[in-house]
Amino acid sequence: MRGPVAALPRRVVMVRGETVASFLWRLAERNGMRFEELARHIGAPKGIGRADPGGEEVRLGPLACQRLAAAIGRVPAELAQALVSLRAGRIGVRARRQVQIEPWPVDRRPVRACALCEAGCGELPVWRVSEDRWAVCVRHGRWTGTAQGRVQVGLERLPEVVDAHVRRLRLERRTGLFARVLMADALQVAVYWWQCRQMAWQGVWRARQEILGVDRSALWAVPLVVYPEAVVVAEAMAVRERQRAVGRSFAGGPVGWSTGRWTGWVGERLGMSREMAAGGHRALEAWLMAHRNTVPVSVREARQEAQGVPRSVPLPLLDPHRMVPEWGPLQEVSCLPWRLGAPMTSVPWRPAG
Repeated sequence: MRGPVAALPRRVVMVRGETVASFLWRLAERNGMRFEELARHIGAPKGIGRADPGGEEVRLGPLACQRLAAAIGRVPAELAQALVSLRAGRIGVRARRQVQIEPWPVDRRPVRACALCEAGCGELPVWRVSEDRWAVCVRHGRWTGTAQGRVQVGLERLPEVVDAHVRRLRLERRTGLFARVLMADALQVAVYWWQCRQMAWQGVWRARQEILGVDRSALWAVPLVVYPEAVVVAEAMAVRERQRAVGRSFAGGPVGWSTGRWTGWVGERLGMSREMAAGGHRALEAWLMAHRNTVPVSVREARQEAQGVPRSVPLPLLDPHRMVPEWGPLQEVSCLPWRLGAPMTSVPWRPAG
């Protein structure tokens, strides 16, 4: 590694969640440099290629991070806070190649930032690491995704989607990493309902599809169509899991199985009690089987005075979710086996345990 790095004359706005490749491209463009020049400036070898920010990521080792931080007048901790994929770096401090380019897995490619957020960030697009193939911009009310080239959808006529995302962010702040599990499972429950034409299909879901100008063949739109109801389910799951974390039954009720009580409550929260009783409960029962209370009844009886985990305290990771990836498709985080677009009758699933 060469000597001290010279500071660059021009800076760019750091966008939280942006990929390293996207940030380096914008920084190079702002300073009138080619990508390869900037990469070499922070320690890349002479033969470094040109990373494609839409499909490739630039991995930086600790020394390259320090040089990049020095070049833009920041500290490495500030870089890691904004460029979240730096946390996944596997390059050691002794590695000779401190700058490496590698492709994103097909199912984890970054998504374009909201077009309105990109305004003022330069001529080049901003690519962000996403929790799924889509993201919601609360500030400008936009849905961004990668499917079939439909990457920017305004939500002016679907404000409930933005409101739902605000609630999801609040759930994540209260619940911690386990909120990602709950959102993944809730979306899978909603996918079950959508594919079986249950719950909101004849009402709000069809209305949202009409607003978007799509039909049931547009699978890219399904997460958007079902999102508000999925967030309600995730919130209800959080209530149930806080009870399970201390070995209690739902809502502090009597010790024992409380499936019907909880699924009925979820139906009430959704305003779809009749649809829930007519078959919508099945998807939730599958989730409850995977998340059932394994504390022996005798122990639970002795703990009847125990309180649930307060909403302000992050939930611990509970079975069957002991390993939760921070990024990547939500459906791969879920313990529920069905997949969007696949026949529901072909699911080879057996409850764990």
